[in-house]
Amino acid sequence: MPEVEMHHDGHPAYRRQVRFDWSNLPRHWVPGDPFTTHMINVLHLLLPEGERHFIKAVLEASSLVDDPELEAAIKPFIQQESWHAWAHQVVLDRLAEQGIDTTTYTDRLGRTLSVTLGDPPRFFPPPLKRWWLYRRLADVASLEHFTAVLGQWVLQNKGLERAGADPVMLDLLRWHGAEEVEHRSLVFDVYQNVSGSYWIRAFSMLMTAPLFVGWWIAGARYLMTSDESIDAKWRWRDWWRAARKDLLPSPWNFLVTVPLRYMRPSHHPGPEANTEMALDYLAYSPAARDARERAEAHERSKAAQAAHS
Repeated sequence: MPEVEMHHDGHPAYRRQVRFDWSNLPRHWVPGDPFTTHMINVLHLLLPEGERHFIKAVLEASSLVDDPELEAAIKPFIQQESWHAWAHQVVLDRLAEQGIDTTTYTDRLGRTLSVTLGDPPRFFPPPLKRWWLYRRLADVASLEHFTAVLGQWVLQNKGLERAGADPVMLDLLRWHGAEEVEHRSLVFDVYQNVSGSYWIRAFSMLMTAPLFVGWWIAGARYLMTSDESIDAKWRWRDWWRAARKDLLPSPWNFLVTVPLRYMRPSHHPGPEANTEMALDYLAYSPAARDARERAEAHERSKAAQAAHS
């Protein structure tokens, strides 16, 4: 499929059906650094479950959107998020082959998200049910703020390459990061369209930020404990060490700077990242390029069949 010019900066264009070959992925794909490996591996645990709930909340809100341009951008957003969930789930299958079973963590996460991002209690009256949807959307917008910042970080990152990180994993992270940058404004704009309450948005970030970081740390601890090839514990100083080497985002940035920017009443996701950088990487990405060539070949095949029918 040819590149499509986006109608709005920060809204998605279309889904790229990328595929990755994990048959040669080493257990510690950042060589000699299981801490950084497992800190980033947590994304494969968090994102599939989270993005399924993102999709559900945005779908439910779509009937309330009264901006046709914004409404049209919801479908490619949902398609992108569903493909992200699938791509990371495949990595979990590879971790299981390596002896790291993640189901205990992901099941617990799934139950938690079903409560916080799932349907409202049945006894809620209609006004509370509407508030519940606004609050879910605000939670998703808060999390999308983090994913956009992470996406911009991984697109700019040079430390992982210097450390010899596995190129297929880097491509996955940068492809996903680029699409998060590409659609960084969508959920925020949907929220603003259907609600726009600053107080719900601010409250959601105050609740979501510590929970997100807490689940991330818990996931890293879980993976390191489950990795029988190492005898090491998760430590804050290792996070700071990795951040100084540009292997991970700074914990100060995650815990303080990123949430505070979002809390500004005038905040919008647009300035958080660079769409052009994201699209440049998507044009370069080996996996995205292969997906584009497969889509183009499929379109040519369909056109040839139509011409002969």
